[in-house]
Amino acid sequence: MARPDEWSEPEELGAPAEPTPNLLQELPPVLKVLGQVVAPATLITALLIFFGWARTTALFGWFGIDPTSLGFSSTDYLLTSQDGLFLPGAVIALVVLLLTWGIGFLRRSGRDSVLHAAWVPPTAGVVGTVLATNGVLGLFGEGLWTDHLVVAPVCLLLGVILLTVAGQTARGRTRGHSRGLGIAELTALTLVVAMALFWAAGDYAAAVGRGRAAELADSLHARPQVVLYSDRTLGITAPGVRTLRCSGESAAYRYRYSGLVLLLNSNGQYVFLPIGWDRRTGSAVAVPKSAQIRLDYRSSGALEDALPTSC
Repeated sequence: MARPDEWSEPEELGAPAEPTPNLLQELPPVLKVLGQVVAPATLITALLIFFGWARTTALFGWFGIDPTSLGFSSTDYLLTSQDGLFLPGAVIALVVLLLTWGIGFLRRSGRDSVLHAAWVPPTAGVVGTVLATNGVLGLFGEGLWTDHLVVAPVCLLLGVILLTVAGQTARGRTRGHSRGLGIAELTALTLVVAMALFWAAGDYAAAVGRGRAAELADSLHARPQVVLYSDRTLGITAPGVRTLRCSGESAAYRYRYSGLVLLLNSNGQYVFLPIGWDRRTGSAVAVPKSAQIRLDYRSSGALEDALPTSC
C-alpha cells in the first residue's frame, strides 16, 4: 500500500490541448538568424554609405552635376550621411520601440486582445490591401500621393503589417498555423518592413540633399566667394563673373576670375557656381586642380569693388 506522501493527482482524461501557435513566438529565432547572416557593423556601415550617397546625389543632381564625375569615396559618403540620418534614425528607432511594446502587449493579452474582435480581420484586410497596393504602385511611380515624401514606403509598411494582423487573427480561430509557415511568413514580413523603412529613409536623405541645394542657391550672394587666378584663359563667362586679364611681365597669372562660389573641393578638381547662377539657364564650372591656378578665399562680406584693378 502506498504511503500518503506518495499519492499523486490522477491524470486528466484525453491528450492535453496543444497551445495555439503564434506568429509572434517565432520572432526571436528569426531575428537571431538575421543577425547571424548580416553582421550589424557591416549593415550599419552600408546604410550610412547609402544615406550619404542619396543625399550627395540629390544635392549635386539639383545643380545638374553628375556625382560620379566628382570621384567621391565611401568615406565622403559616410561623412555626409549624418545630415540626412538623424530624423529617419530617430523615427525608425521609435517604430522599433513601438513594435516591441506592441508585441509584448499582445503576448500578455492572449485571446482577450482587441485583435480577436470579429470586425478586426476584415477591416485590417481591406485597409491593408489598399495601403499595400498603393505602396507597390509607388515603386512604379503610380498610386495616390506617392510623389510626396515617404508616402509610398509608409503605405507599404502599414499595409503589410495590417495584412499580417488580419491573417494571424483569422488563422488563430481555425488553428491553421504551422511553425514552418510562421517562420517563413515572419521572415518575409521582417524583410518587407526593413526595406520599407530603408526606402523611406533614403527618400528623406534625398529630400535633405535637394533642400540643402535650394538653400545654397538662394544664398549665393551671401556666401563666401573665391577669386580664381589662372595662367591661361578658362573661358568662364557666366552671369556675375568678372574676368580681368593681368598685364605686366611680373604677373604670376594672366587671368583673374571673380564672382565665384566654391561648391566642392574634391580630390582632383574644384567645382564653382557663378554668383549669378540660375537653375534654368546656369551651369556649374569644374576646374581641374593644378599648379597653374590659385584660389583666393574671401569672406561673405567682402566687396567686389575692393579687388585691385590689376593683378
